[in-house]
Amino acid sequence: MSPISRLSCIHLDTPALDASVDFYSRCFGLAVAAETDGAVALAGTADAGRTLVLRAGGVPRIAGLEFEAGSPARLEQAREALADVRVEDTLAFPQEGALVLNDPDGTVLRIAAAGPAGAGVDDGDRPERMSHLVLNSPDAEATVRFYTGRLGFRVTDAYERDLLTFLRCDQPQHHCLGIAPGEAAGLNHFAVDCGDIDTLMKGVGRMRQAGYEPIWGPGRHGPGGNVFCYYADPTGLVAEFTCEVLQIGDDQPWSPGVWERVPANGNVWGTGGPTPQAVALMAGRTQAGPTG
Repeated sequence: MSPISRLSCIHLDTPALDASVDFYSRCFGLAVAAETDGAVALAGTADAGRTLVLRAGGVPRIAGLEFEAGSPARLEQAREALADVRVEDTLAFPQEGALVLNDPDGTVLRIAAAGPAGAGVDDGDRPERMSHLVLNSPDAEATVRFYTGRLGFRVTDAYERDLLTFLRCDQPQHHCLGIAPGEAAGLNHFAVDCGDIDTLMKGVGRMRQAGYEPIWGPGRHGPGGNVFCYYADPTGLVAEFTCEVLQIGDDQPWSPGVWERVPANGNVWGTGGPTPQAVALMAGRTQAGPTG
């Protein structure tokens, strides 16, 4: 069992803070929850504290991730198991008592017993919470070993030739993390859960009215079964609307499968594969590596 119960927040550095805040609030649909010097926290309707943190930085890149352990006891379990890999917390909005470490690629990971308190957003037509993300890694095999061996994640599925490995923590969701091979470490994309298809499609409509068209989707993935629609933010980082991610119950036997890397598995609806722009941006060709 993983001491981690869910992925709660992603931290991004951006050279265009005002434009990024406008994109993720007015267009993408998250609400500004807190502000500090050079950083803004945004939240979904079901994440009272924060879902996304944007921090002013010289280049667009992932700054770190926040996970929840679910209880103080589980956080202490993680603290004891990871006593040799703690680092200084360099992320915005520090959380007292959190465990902080780096993954093999230098991404800062902050693990807290629970997320920060805050007032929820009463708007059902907006994203609810963080769903999952995919990291690019120059040594994807070692990164998968770290998350499974040190943090207790489990492999749920993978694409052939280790082109993408899906991992879940101690929650029924099919995956909250994916690891893909890449020339450099960085963010492939992150996804917020919209709750249902109607809310997702209202988000697509809101983005269109704001002048943004998808770089891939709408569609439905094979592994994980989730509906998706991907967008490029003003700095070239990739954000996804998603919903209906497969849930795996504790009493449900599960054997990881190996999926063929073919268009029919990437998008079972047959509405098309990723655009050349999506391929380039998710490969990380416009961003720097992690800050840790």
